Amino acid sequence: MRLSFFLTLFFVDSHSFKTVTTSYGKLRGSADYTNKNNTKYSFKSVPFVKPPLGDLRFALPEKPDPWGGILDATKYSAACLSNSSLSSTPQKFIDEDCLYMNIFTSEHCLTKKCPVIVYIHGGSFNLDSATMFPEKFIFERYVENGIVFVIPAYRLGVFGQFYLGERGNLPTNLLVYDVIQSLHYVHGDISNFGGNPEDVTLMGHSSGGQLVNALGFSNYVDPEQKLFQKCIVLSGFEMYGFQEYKESNSIEIAKRVNCFSENPQEIVDCMLKVKGLDILRAQQMIESDEHHLFKSLLRAPPLMKLNENLTNVKKNAPRKRKMLCGVTEHELEHFPHPDFRVQGTFLDFENPMEVMMTYHNQFNNRTKYLVNTDSSAVFVAAATYSKALVNAGGEVYLFETRQKPYSMHVSDMQYFIGIQREKTHTTDMDILDSFYSELLVNFTKYGEPSPMWEKLDPAKMNFLALEIDTELGIQPKMENRFHEELINFWLMDMNELDKNITEQVA
Repeated sequence: MRLSFFLTLFFVDSHSFKTVTTSYGKLRGSADYTNKNNTKYSFKSVPFVKPPLGDLRFALPEKPDPWGGILDATKYSAACLSNSSLSSTPQKFIDEDCLYMNIFTSEHCLTKKCPVIVYIHGGSFNLDSATMFPEKFIFERYVENGIVFVIPAYRLGVFGQFYLGERGNLPTNLLVYDVIQSLHYVHGDISNFGGNPEDVTLMGHSSGGQLVNALGFSNYVDPEQKLFQKCIVLSGFEMYGFQEYKESNSIEIAKRVNCFSENPQEIVDCMLKVKGLDILRAQQMIESDEHHLFKSLLRAPPLMKLNENLTNVKKNAPRKRKMLCGVTEHELEHFPHPDFRVQGTFLDFENPMEVMMTYHNQFNNRTKYLVNTDSSAVFVAAATYSKALVNAGGEVYLFETRQKPYSMHVSDMQYFIGIQREKTHTTDMDILDSFYSELLVNFTKYGEPSPMWEKLDPAKMNFLALEIDTELGIQPKMENRFHEELINFWLMDMNELDKNITEQVA
């Protein structure tokens, strides 16, 4: 009996699990058997910072403590606290102890050291999680093709954006520090999981795409490009919020949990003692009752100087970085009307509220190329960041997904991360599905998505129109003048309007 029991244990430990040694201790991950010639592994709930509990709730992330023995990394941690009721993908298990990353790798990579993708999930910095994506898709599309795929968590909603103004002695954009610390962990430890720390691609969708842009163009976060070398920005939703509204929303949260004071430090001290779920309930109430949302970054550290112009940020883009940048044909055209108090602006307007409202009331959807401000933010960001990076000496591959029946903000997620898949799927969609993620893999591994895809020339603003229609003979093709009329309208007409408003006020 003893020998049989020992053999059973040996088989399980040898064939079902994989143990790696990191800078902080040993981790045991689980094996996947889809391809016996190249066993694939997942390491879940990998600690990259200390849990943000107690005094660390609104504090800068700290490196994790070392541990003894072997830490189990076969199950997902909780998703970060968020108002998941607002999402089409609600999280089943949420908790404040959530700052972990999930790493997907293979025996091949553990031997060869593969390129790495670090994926920043979207959700307006308020929803979704690092635990919600189908493992099978990640294994088949990325790991099987020689990529180590990493998904870090970051604090969401009020927990990652609590702000009491310049007197508050709290870090601005706290959630960004979480992501930066995850990149430092990848740089220092990803080789233990089979990844090459000198070949890292930062990838994000929607608000995750905005964060990739912000990190990729920051002169303060990674100017020497040691943490990551390439970017994939998909439907980057470029909206920076207003300090005064972030502060007023935070004060409202404090009032709802009986922590209001004229002294910011007293507010913080009180908030640290409140249960996390009670703070979340307060956030849910002000979001549903007053539509005050925690869903934006501030133009502030650690990304840039406080209230720095985005134009300057783009002009000072780090050299030589490569970017794959994509949008969808309709983006957010049919989404609910945005709350301007929250969304802020995506250009350097002196009168952003007036400009946004004028656009909505007088121009929105008047012609084919004029779309709502949410969609405009995505298209303008794609054009201006792409052009700025090329002008700084980098390389960009720009594209737009136009796949029928309707290509919008989340419809292409099925092709690159395996969610938001429709119940009805056409043959043409299956064809696109067969190579979409391959373009991302090629870019990650070789620096270009396809030999037939031309690099962006700012003079032409050339891009790949990504569409398959076998009946009409439509295939992916290069086009020029990426959303030219819309972009010129915002950069010229709306900037002129902004100047006129300033002159009238003066």
